[in-house]
Amino acid sequence: MADVVVFGYVVPVVVILVAVALVVGLSIAVSFYLTVSLSVYRSVKRTRRDRIRPDLRSGLLDHLFAEEPDWEGWVASLTTVEREVVESLLDEYLRELDGQEAETLRGLGEALGIPERAAERLSHRDVYTRLDALTWLTLLEHPEPVRESSFEPKTPRERAAAVSLLEASGQLPDVATGVSMLLDGTDEQFTVFGQDTLYRIARNDPRPLLQTASDEYDAWPEPLLAQVLAVCAHLETSVREGELKWLTAALETENEAIRAAAADALGSFGWRASLRDQVFLERATADPSPRVRAAVYQMLAAWGDREAISILLFALIEEENPRALTLGTTALVGRRDRIDTDAAAVLGDAWAWSAEHAAYDRRARERSAEPVGG
Repeated sequence: MADVVVFGYVVPVVVILVAVALVVGLSIAVSFYLTVSLSVYRSVKRTRRDRIRPDLRSGLLDHLFAEEPDWEGWVASLTTVEREVVESLLDEYLRELDGQEAETLRGLGEALGIPERAAERLSHRDVYTRLDALTWLTLLEHPEPVRESSFEPKTPRERAAAVSLLEASGQLPDVATGVSMLLDGTDEQFTVFGQDTLYRIARNDPRPLLQTASDEYDAWPEPLLAQVLAVCAHLETSVREGELKWLTAALETENEAIRAAAADALGSFGWRASLRDQVFLERATADPSPRVRAAVYQMLAAWGDREAISILLFALIEEENPRALTLGTTALVGRRDRIDTDAAAVLGDAWAWSAEHAAYDRRARERSAEPVGG
């Protein structure tokens, strides 16, 4: 085996290979030692936490229901590990309790110094650290660190968390502000939490969301538009203000998922005369996508008046896709009191199947509503 010249010295290859093997072996040994040590440390710490958790839970509840909780005095008597366990218990109880008990518990958060630590973490470069800080401030209903700092949400998650914080603490000026914080300038879709936050903000007054959507929907990415449409489908929609052309326009886009979501949203707006255009409804019921046609059928059933039901019935007579036919007929069965024609005769097996399942669902709901042992 040839030798190798290293820094002017001739070194046998065997020596180099042995040295490399020793370095690799030493690295593996050190890595194994560190891994085992960290595992043992975490196990010991977890065991200690589990051992002291019941006593700390009992102490927390004793102070919670005392006339004077004295959180400051109790926290001062705790070790560092005990404070960490108490903090995890506080997180658990603040998510479960409300009213006076939750308000009293927030004093424990103050005693643990959580708002101060959260305020410092708002400027951390890691997004999850910032989100954790916002979550704690929301649980404690303590928005001051956000309001008094230069913190600006950088991601959709942070936007939703910041709006949720202001809403929970009663510091959100109005619905329009919340909608603006969530949607202005965004080019990303929401998380599930963000979508839920938008719904909670808009449900009491949908007008700002409808107006924002009308102005900006064509600039949004399709996933975000689909999420906003899903929110609109569940809003209280008796408001008489707001433009709906954006909804009808969405029903005629190329993306079938967007068209279906638009039909779901329009199901809540059937009382609007502007939606009753015959040509528009004929195009909607003739959509090339069975998924969209099914959503349109459900939209017409949700409108529920005789004209809409008539259009629905005649569209189902022509429907050839089994799934769209089943979904449309199931929706129609729920409006059978509005039908002048013998639907069973014209829809045949689809009507019989849907009516049978509707009856089964009704009986199941009635049984579930019966008192236990009744």
